[in-house]
Amino acid sequence: MKNTYLIVCALFASCASSTPELDNVRVNEVRHLTDAEVERMEGIDVEEWNAARSNILRTFAFRALESNLIEEAREYLSEACEVNPEDTVCHAALARLFLAEGEVTKALAYAERAALFAPNDPEINMVYAAALAESGQTEKASETLEYAWDAIENDPSFARVILTHYAATGQTEQAQDFVSAMLREDPQHASSWTTSGDLLLSQGDLTAAAEAYRTAINMDPNVDMPESIRIALNETAAGIDPMFSAAQSAENSGDLDSAINLLRFLIEREPQNELFLMATARVYWAQSNSNQAQNFLSRVAVSKRDWRGHILQAKLDITNKRFTQARTALMMASSDRDGIRSIELLMQYVDSKIAAVTTDSTAL
Repeated sequence: MKNTYLIVCALFASCASSTPELDNVRVNEVRHLTDAEVERMEGIDVEEWNAARSNILRTFAFRALESNLIEEAREYLSEACEVNPEDTVCHAALARLFLAEGEVTKALAYAERAALFAPNDPEINMVYAAALAESGQTEKASETLEYAWDAIENDPSFARVILTHYAATGQTEQAQDFVSAMLREDPQHASSWTTSGDLLLSQGDLTAAAEAYRTAINMDPNVDMPESIRIALNETAAGIDPMFSAAQSAENSGDLDSAINLLRFLIEREPQNELFLMATARVYWAQSNSNQAQNFLSRVAVSKRDWRGHILQAKLDITNKRFTQARTALMMASSDRDGIRSIELLMQYVDSKIAAVTTDSTAL
């Protein structure tokens, strides 16, 4: 069962930058040093050098990813993991990369290693859970997410990850129990009510979901909310940036290169702006660059994507034959904007593919 939707962060976002004093080291010099040569270097501790070398390789890996050099990034990450078996960042990043490519066994091995050395890291646990879910170990994936939740309770984005996991794996009762427990144990926290609203929204009850969010907003006016909830609560969005408007016009007219240039400038100014990131992902998709489209879309949390973002995720999942995951994205798109014909058609296609896989499995 495909569940890599758990990986909601960009692959390169989790990489720490290299240390300034090592930035000018040429990569070939790093890659061709043997352990024996390192040991002969006077005054340098082997373990310290390996950690530094791993950090350099990690930096080159993420720069390669930013340039869409996937194969090169994979080689750098693999070498970094060999140099420093306890480099959890590189192990988790490589696991994400293998998950995106559908190599579940390799992804699970690296994710498991990362979780072994960083058992309390929520992001690593999320990657590990995704790998477990991909490999069909749904119950263990749920346990991993629940373990991480115990360490970071009241994080609304992580609560949504757990909720989405339950929904996509058909664990309806577990989803309801999870939300009920949040409301029972901490009814005065806004995240309890936003999670309740998310569950109600996934069940198609927009009115009840809006009321849950209204309660959350009374506790915390800065609560993030899906666009459909914002509309239901009569919230108005801020004025559109003129440059973003120009980027949208370029996108709509088919001038994709101009659209990308404008959007890149906007993202440099506001690197976390969800609208800019989703628009960039759409343009890359229109240019048939699915890797970059996924990279930019992954930088937007699932809970903050609009219906167009969900549809794009579904298309990316369909391209990679992740049909269960695509169905989840389409359900979210439908919750945000019901009645769109393209969503219905994509849902029919995805359902037919899932049915075909089920039939083949039964026949075996």
